[in-house]
Amino acid sequence: MTDLTHSGGAPPNAPSQSLIRGYPSGILFVGTLAMLTWFGTGGCTTTPSETPAPSFTQQALVGKTKQELLTCAQGRPEEKTVDEITVLKYYKEASLLEESFPGTKSSFARVHHGCWATLRLTRDVVTEVQYRSVPMDYQDDDHCDEIFAPCLNQ
Repeated sequence: MTDLTHSGGAPPNAPSQSLIRGYPSGILFVGTLAMLTWFGTGGCTTTPSETPAPSFTQQALVGKTKQELLTCAQGRPEEKTVDEITVLKYYKEASLLEESFPGTKSSFARVHHGCWATLRLTRDVVTEVQYRSVPMDYQDDDHCDEIFAPCLNQ
């Protein structure tokens, strides 16, 4: 009768051998533990997202009234009001000329991008201004600043 639980002709009570011949099981255990620790700490970490400092335009808009914004800002905003809080959202796209540049015999398309400006107003006065680039990884807030450029001259 053949014993299928043991291989290589070793008797059932012989000491077990390492899976990888030539390396003691302790070194394999420590090496495996070190690799798992490295993957566990290094493989899943992310860098903290950096929020850019508010631009001069964003800072200058705080304190302006809703009426001032509606008369000086470029474009019509989306508007939502709940009680004393109003949120105005403006969007500005990059021009088509900005999104392509000439090559030797043709032009090359670049990423289509723009910027959302979200303004929070309390009792019709701006209290917070946030910019969000579209797409998110394309950091270019100049288009949002362009929306409110006429408001800085007042």
